Amino acid sequence: MESAKSVMEPVAWIFQMLTGLAMILLVTLHFYVTHMTSHEALKYAEVVSRVAQPEFKAMYAALLLVVSFHAFNGLKAILLDTTAGMKGRKTINTLTILAFLLAFVYGLYLLFSI
Repeated sequence: MESAKSVMEPVAWIFQMLTGLAMILLVTLHFYVTHMTSHEALKYAEVVSRVAQPEFKAMYAALLLVVSFHAFNGLKAILLDTTAGMKGRKTINTLTILAFLLAFVYGLYLLFSI
């Protein structure tokens, strides 16, 4: 029987691929809305008006979640590829999870303060 530790790295890799695919969809939608719909879409008042809509808040929250997870999971993978990283595996895992959570919560705070 495999331990949870030996299964987690493949699970992290699968989530890395899934968040990459989700980013393609969400970033494409973001670029379409902000750059293809009108030249006015990037004006401050238009951005605030758009972000005030619940469906756009949800989209940007989802984008924030997948980008943050993808970035910090990738950083974790890079650090664990080093000898020092493997020696401090638990510390690396803990710090990258905390950094991901901090970035995500702070981003949500900023998003919902608009």
